[in-house]
Amino acid sequence: MLLSDCNDLEYYYYEFQKSTAKSLCKFEKTFYPFSNKILAFVNEISISSVIINLLHFFILTRKPMRTSSINNLMAAVALFDIFTCFQQIEIIFEKYKYIFFSCLPKDTYGLVLARTLLIVVQDYARKCSTWLIIFIAMIRTLLVRNPLSNQFESLGKPKAAAIVIAIVCISSLPVSMFRFLENTLMESIPRQSCAPNRTYYEYVGSELFMDNEGSIAKYFNLLNSLVSDIIPCISLPIVTCLLVYAVLKSNKKRAKLISSYTDKSSRGKTGLVFCVAIMFFIVEFPYGLSIGTAWIFLLAPGVYNILNQLASIFSMLITLNSCTHLIICLIMSSQYRSTTIQIFTCGYFNQKKRISSRSQVP
Repeated sequence: MLLSDCNDLEYYYYEFQKSTAKSLCKFEKTFYPFSNKILAFVNEISISSVIINLLHFFILTRKPMRTSSINNLMAAVALFDIFTCFQQIEIIFEKYKYIFFSCLPKDTYGLVLARTLLIVVQDYARKCSTWLIIFIAMIRTLLVRNPLSNQFESLGKPKAAAIVIAIVCISSLPVSMFRFLENTLMESIPRQSCAPNRTYYEYVGSELFMDNEGSIAKYFNLLNSLVSDIIPCISLPIVTCLLVYAVLKSNKKRAKLISSYTDKSSRGKTGLVFCVAIMFFIVEFPYGLSIGTAWIFLLAPGVYNILNQLASIFSMLITLNSCTHLIICLIMSSQYRSTTIQIFTCGYFNQKKRISSRSQVP
């Protein structure tokens, strides 16, 4: 992405006052070197996210963990967080493909199409992950508010998680599929001397999205950002406040109704959901705001570039945040810790604990 030319403010900051345009251009010149230093770590963070979330997903799908709808939904979030990194993994592969291939053109029809599909997959996976976190907070709130209600008890069962995952996946698909129409493939000049006779392609903005000064692109990206980021991030604090209120209210009654072990387990799950929700809101809301408003300034490339650069930073922070879910679960959930220890010790620790307990029985 090229820096704006401060000598051509009328083009790069179209319809902005000259003083504002100058300030924005100076900010862009200062901001880009700083943001590029941060984005230099995106490859390492993406690879770390895939590895950590694979481990997280593996732990959450063990038999002791699958009995809770919250754990099953967290497993689905981990899986979608892995999918969001596929595009970055493909970029890493392109960067180091020379290690494995002497000549592998990256602009062939199949590879350009695959790259476009990965963008759609990233958008779809992020949307699903976002709404699943909202549903996790909603389910936990309802369970805390109604601990003895048979009507809400089923929300804690695995079947409820399966229904929620199906609803989120199906409802998120149409918007992400429409994004596939945002770009179209076009033949381009050969870019690699090792295969000059091949036909090369690039993806450019489609006529459907770019007609009428990109009006469809503006409205669609704003809608996509609203559905994917802004609305969930407005809903999440509301649900989280309801969860906190429900916890404070139920704490007065819980000691008389349930055992101390169940109480501790319930607080652990509530704390886990609360921490995940807060961390999600901090990084997701500014990302949605940046990516959603960027297309409004399509005719002002300077502002468009700044907003996209901000979105790239927050996108990296979202990936980094997904790495913290495993750590939060380890800190907040005793069941998660127990399952993790059992996995890494191949069941030896728990077996030894059971033998020790039996030996103490008179």
